[in-house]
Amino acid sequence: MLSREQLQGLYRYCFCLTAEHGSAEDLLQTSLEKWIRRNKEVEYSHAYIRKIIRNQFVDECRREQKIAFEAIEEHTPLLLDESCLETLQIQHHLIEQVFNLLNAAEREVLYLWAIDGYSASEISEELNQPRGTILSRLHRIRQKVFDATKEHTTALAGARS
Repeated sequence: MLSREQLQGLYRYCFCLTAEHGSAEDLLQTSLEKWIRRNKEVEYSHAYIRKIIRNQFVDECRREQKIAFEAIEEHTPLLLDESCLETLQIQHHLIEQVFNLLNAAEREVLYLWAIDGYSASEISEELNQPRGTILSRLHRIRQKVFDATKEHTTALAGARS
């Protein structure tokens, strides 16, 4: 039915949303069960399963009364140059630190941008959100990465002296 690679990709998406291994496994299982029940002929559709996963995640957040997606103000700065994130080189030990700084909405955008290679417009269509919202999230991600890198560089400089 699903290959190991496809399941791993879906699991990574779940993990980006939940930021917890156990929750990601539960989310994936629940979503796959829904997908199997809805389809009489089970055929793999990455976008459709990812939509089920996202909807399931939002439903669970609402049920637990978590606020996973923060409101975006009208006048937030926009990321004008999307290539800035590509030029940043994040060292392996910084990835976990940065990942913990991001909220679920930012992790989802980062996943779609970095892993699936979507553009801001494609992410906007996929999530059914305005392009400006996506650009704002990318800007916030970039700022958090920059701040974390700056803190790390400062800590390294202090340790060397």
